[in-house]
Amino acid sequence: MVIRPPSEAESIIFQITLGCSDNGCIFCPAYKEKKFSVRGMAAIEKEMQTASRAFPDARRIFFADGDALAAGMQTLRDACVCAIRYFPKLSRIALYGSAKSIEPFSVQDLRELASLKLTMVYIGFETGDPGIYAGIHKYGTPDKNAAACKKVMAAGMTANATVILGLAGTERTADHAVNTAHLLNDARPQQIAALTLMIAENTPLAARVQRGAFSELKTFEYLSELKMMLENLDDFPCIFMADHASNYLPVRARFPRDRRRVISEIESILSVGDLRTLVPENRRGL
Repeated sequence: MVIRPPSEAESIIFQITLGCSDNGCIFCPAYKEKKFSVRGMAAIEKEMQTASRAFPDARRIFFADGDALAAGMQTLRDACVCAIRYFPKLSRIALYGSAKSIEPFSVQDLRELASLKLTMVYIGFETGDPGIYAGIHKYGTPDKNAAACKKVMAAGMTANATVILGLAGTERTADHAVNTAHLLNDARPQQIAALTLMIAENTPLAARVQRGAFSELKTFEYLSELKMMLENLDDFPCIFMADHASNYLPVRARFPRDRRRVISEIESILSVGDLRTLVPENRRGL
């Protein structure tokens, strides 16, 4: 299984790492069949050489798997140089990063990678509430995620911060919405991506649901949580996306210009309460 963000649909994907360096999140079903490892450059270069013959004009590349920034400076430098060699029209390289993988890098390290066209890092914030974050068993804290995001941007890279609607269940939905907005206000990433929680089989979160320890939000409750988050978001410039397959309401907007419009659209949908205005369950996916 290879996973990539929606905005990397046109990118060529190269697995710089296999698996995820953390892989303990209670909601995530990905990479369970893989032990994390960094691939050798010989294999990576061979794949790039082969792909360049089929896609000589490729402009975008995505380095997989989860948290590929954990490959380290030497591997990433070599992989970027190799990509530039084989794809002369290359404009951007992107990958997943995290507080855990970003910590070892200095801003100067990241600036060097940015000069080699690695200019987009996707960071999973998930939630801005410290208690909720501790409960998902992911490395770090909301504050560490904000610091990682700021470091990425200080290096001249674009940071895409991902949050997950419904991650706190019904019990702490307001805390999740408000504190996630506060975290985003602190970090101010250039892009924000909202996903909607889907309970995957054979995950610790699914086990919590089965024993009644976690209550999922209902369809329109996810939109209410999104509305609350957006109402508490400051007016800073960013692209806001809720275009992942998990979402009930696809959104792609430029904030702050479109923030009130998006909130008004959600208010209108909630006032009518018609499921036909939303993406049907059978078209949603991870």
